[in-house]
Amino acid sequence: MTLVIGSIQYASADHSLGGQGIFKSEDDVNLDFTKDSKWLIHLQLIVRDTQDQLVSVTEVTHGSYIPHEISDYIFDEYLGEKKIINIGKVSYEKAELVGTENVKGFPFKTSFEDIQAFWGLEYCIKTKEHGDEQGISCIPVFQTNTPHVFLDEDDTFTQHWTILREI
Repeated sequence: MTLVIGSIQYASADHSLGGQGIFKSEDDVNLDFTKDSKWLIHLQLIVRDTQDQLVSVTEVTHGSYIPHEISDYIFDEYLGEKKIINIGKVSYEKAELVGTENVKGFPFKTSFEDIQAFWGLEYCIKTKEHGDEQGISCIPVFQTNTPHVFLDEDDTFTQHWTILREI
């Protein structure tokens, strides 16, 4: 389950850089956990039925990111206006992204009838080494896993992402 942001840009897949590139192999993105990094990720997921009645709310305060300059690029260019906040003695830039989708209209990677637990912010790039026939690959720049979320075909869900980058 993803929320696609941005447009298609050309990028070198650079998985030959010893773990420092976007891709770690032909089929896998190079990800690192946000623990002990400059990134903090929070996702609140709200599910409502056809009568707009609350079905569920789930939140997570951890996740993964691509340890590559593309993460900073997406944060700077596509996550809107930033605010400076302080948590303890640490200053962060804060970005928020909210998207509401109807289950029927969302391009699930598997059937919406399955239990959903993976959520990500994808960005589509064009590479020579990966992707579809045109070399387009949509990569989860920021992602997280929630407890299982059950969705009915008439439900709507709102993803409220808050991403912090240490200054």
